[in-house]
Amino acid sequence: MRVLVGAVRGACWLLAVMSACAWASLDSGTRHAWTGSVSGPALYGRGQRVVSPPIQPTGVLPQSEGVITSVRWRYSFAKTPPVELQAYLCNAQRCVLLPQAEGKTDAFSGDDATKGFVFAFRVPGQGSLVPVLRGKSNEVVVGFR
Repeated sequence: MRVLVGAVRGACWLLAVMSACAWASLDSGTRHAWTGSVSGPALYGRGQRVVSPPIQPTGVLPQSEGVITSVRWRYSFAKTPPVELQAYLCNAQRCVLLPQAEGKTDAFSGDDATKGFVFAFRVPGQGSLVPVLRGKSNEVVVGFR
């Protein structure tokens, strides 16, 4: 599900898209936001990196500078992932190691808000993951001005 929202300052109507308004709240400098989600990828083996499908804004972004102010992320798996799971959120300029399954980062501030994101996952080591670690959902809320 993807939705383009405007005038998010103080508004909480992202609730229709996300399950919790607090999760989707953005910085006070944010005038617009877009959100997107994709199904998460499956990890079959240790030592292999898997990448989610791209999460892109849809439609035309409102008149703005098109500069990211903050990004909220959330990912989930069908079962609890191994503690050594490494998760990254990446855009065209950089990848950020995610410290947990849900949070907010300013690491993409100043980057182009019209570009998409991907999640990348890896479990260090060798051998197969039994059972397979199946991704459920990868979500972002991209705040921009």
